[in-house]
Formats: sequence, structure tokens, C-alpha cells
Amino acid sequence: MDVDRFAVLVGERLRRPRRNERRSRGERLAGALDSLIRSGDLRPATRLPAERVLGAALGVSRGTVASAFDQLAAAGLVERRHGSGTYVRAAAPGPQPIFRRWLREGTVVVDLAKSVVPDPSLLPRLDLAVEDLLDAHPADGYAFLGDSRLRGLLAEHAAPGAYGPDLLLVTSGAQQALHLVADALLQPGDRVLVEHATYPGMLAAIERFGGVPVAVHGDRYGFSPAAFAEAVAEHRPAYAFTMPVHNPTGSVTAERRAKALAGIVRDADTLLVEDRTLADLVLAEDAGPVASAAAYAPDHTVCLGSLSKTLWGGLRVGWIAAPRQVFGPLAVAKQRTDLASSALDQRLAVALLADPDAAVRQAAWRERLRVRRDCLAGLLAEQLPSWSWTLPQGGMSLWVRLPGADGEEFAATAMRHGVAVSPGAVFAPPGSGAGDDRIRLSFAWPEPVLTEAVAMLAAAWAAHRAS
Repeated sequence: MDVDRFAVLVGERLRRPRRNERRSRGERLAGALDSLIRSGDLRPATRLPAERVLGAALGVSRGTVASAFDQLAAAGLVERRHGSGTYVRAAAPGPQPIFRRWLREGTVVVDLAKSVVPDPSLLPRLDLAVEDLLDAHPADGYAFLGDSRLRGLLAEHAAPGAYGPDLLLVTSGAQQALHLVADALLQPGDRVLVEHATYPGMLAAIERFGGVPVAVHGDRYGFSPAAFAEAVAEHRPAYAFTMPVHNPTGSVTAERRAKALAGIVRDADTLLVEDRTLADLVLAEDAGPVASAAAYAPDHTVCLGSLSKTLWGGLRVGWIAAPRQVFGPLAVAKQRTDLASSALDQRLAVALLADPDAAVRQAAWRERLRVRRDCLAGLLAEQLPSWSWTLPQGGMSLWVRLPGADGEEFAATAMRHGVAVSPGAVFAPPGSGAGDDRIRLSFAWPEPVLTEAVAMLAAAWAAHRAS
């Protein structure tokens, strides 16, 4: 093994200690190596470098490396062979990766697992020539923070008013934004506060960078302020994650709740990461802008979002807005990830956001979603009356409870009947058991598709109960 290259690989996971870091150097090194083993970057039977050699490459003592190796051995991840060295063992069995559990084999006739814009019909007909799409700023296409025109439009139309274009970073979708946040803010073993039901893509990002999700009690408006304050004091998290328009429940955060959470993170000097991907999909007809903690604690709030839920998922444009002390590490994480997002996607996004009819089309899309939500809810009430849910005030999905049934088991049955659903367990931190009796159903599809889907779900439910 090339020790210098290995040291670089370890160093990417090790990074600098966080402020008020309580773990020793040996514990931090063990966490970095643990992450490499569990991710598969270090394969079973790999011989690790000698303690003295690795210590010299990393700039730490031999005792620090020995301590890390001993911790890994105690966890069953490496084997210490006297006179031969330290070897990687197979990673300890654990829960399947979040997205892998979501996938199922079989023929899908209707896919209610995807809460997406079904097709690009929301996009206007734009009179753009190839030369227009190639009009990148800068001309070489490598704007690692994002096209300056797009950053200005996103600051105006998407991000909370606390952040200007200079504090806004363009990403390749909201999923990359979630991973950049975890990359920039997490050290292995750091805690992240989440709700009992939350977005699985965020859980995957935490897992990838060695963080530990901690579920905190909440209600229909998000985190319970009292429980949240207690969890912040107990766990001293790297950050807490929230969604003002929630996925999967479709609940909408109230102004009073956003203000309360802002006060807690400000007083505790920690961060709140606010995923606003669904913020433009509040379905009440008289709805105004969705509340943001950034209005009350701009120096302690990181916001992110995407154009995928209001325009089209194939347009891979997301964004992060952050206070200045956090923006720098996010920009560095972006550079080491992909240098820059697609200049073509960004140029198209500029044209779409600048289109004078953009607001009218978004209002029409929300109205269409209201109709489809009510359609799906009505069909379920008629054909599956034992199922229960709270009618969502935003988003694109119903969060359904199945009486006396396991959501993952029913998802497999539904797949055999030609309809895909998202089992509730993937929306909960591993091992929590939250969401086991739930499924998430998208209502973004046209009414004829929803009608067919519910008929298939009813047949699947009958078969599932019979078995």
C-alpha cells in the first residue's frame, strides 16, 4: 500500500478538529478509518500501514495510531496479527444503505414512490439558440460558485432574504447540496438532530460522512421547541436538519415555530440546516411565503433548495445559501466534488427564472397539485377506508398509515401488483423503528394514473391481508 496516498485518503475523512472537540486524536483517527472500512474504500484483508510509518505520514504519534487500531480491533473491524501487522476484516453487518432499501425488483406499471414533476410540460417554449445556451459566465464554463446571473435570480426568487448572491452557491440539485453540507460540517461521530420522519437523502449524506442522526420529538409543525432545546444541550450537534414544507408528511412550519427554533440555535451557537426544496409548494390557496429561521438567526441558518419540484427534475440545479463563516467551507467542498455544475443547465435555469410568466406557471402547478392531492385522498378513502393520513398542506405526497401492517412488506406486495410505493422505514433514522407502519404515496401524477394506481393498491392490500 502506498502510505502517502493512504494518508491523503485518511486525511480527507479526518480533517481538523471541531471547536470544543471532545474526542482524542486516536478516537478521531479511529472514526476516519471506521468510515473508510464501512464504506468499502478499504477492502477486507487489506494490510494497514505500520503504526510508526502511518503516524509519520499523518503527522501524529505512533501511540495515536496504535490507539486507533486498538479501537477498530475492539469493534471487530480489523485483526491485529502478532508479527504480521493489522488487517481489515469484513465490515460489521448493518442496515442496508438507504436508497438500496428503497429499490425493488419487478415490473412497475405506476410509480408512486417518486414525488417528482412527471414530465417537462411545465417548462415554457423558450426561443433559445445553441449560442444562447453556450453563453456561460465565465466563458470557460467553470464557475465553481455558479453562474453570476443565476445566483442573482436564485437570491431574488428562491433563497430567504437574509442572503445575497455573494452568499449563494449553485449545486447539481438539492441532493448534492445535502452532501456538500455534510462534507463541510461533519466530522466522524458528530451528531445531527433530525425529526422522527425525515428525508432519506439527507440520512444518506450523514451516513456517508460519518455522522450520527439523532431523532428528536416533534409535532405537525416540526421539532418540539422544548425537546429540541434539550437535544441541542445534550448532544451538541454539528447541525440540526429541518424542512419548512416537510417530506414526507407535507406539514408546513408556522412562523412562531421557525422563530422559536432560530432562538434556540442562536443561543446555543449551533447551526440549523433548512431544506426549502418544497417551500414553493404550499397548497393553501391564500398561502404566503413559508417561514424561515434565517429571518431570525441568519448567522446560524443554512438554507438549501432546488428547481426540481417546481420546474423539472431533469434540470439539475440546486442551491445553498449560508452565512459567511460557513459559506467558505461549503465552497471548498464544492470545488473538491465537481469543480462546477453544468453551465448548460444553469443557462437554461436563468432563462426559466427570468421568464415573465414564471410565477403564473408555478401557481398553475400548485393548483394542479391541489386537485391531484384531493383526487388521491378521495380514491383512497373510497377503496381503502382502513388506511389513515393527515391531508398534507404542502409538498407532493401523502404519508399513509397502514393498520397492523409493515410498510416494507406491503411495498413488496404492491410491487408485485405493478405499483411502487415508498416504505416509511426509509424516512426514519436506522434502527429507530419510526415509520414502520407507513408508506409515502406521490400525488403528482395525472388523475387517470392515480385512479389506476389506487385500484392496484386495493388489490395488493387484499392480497397482503389474506397472506
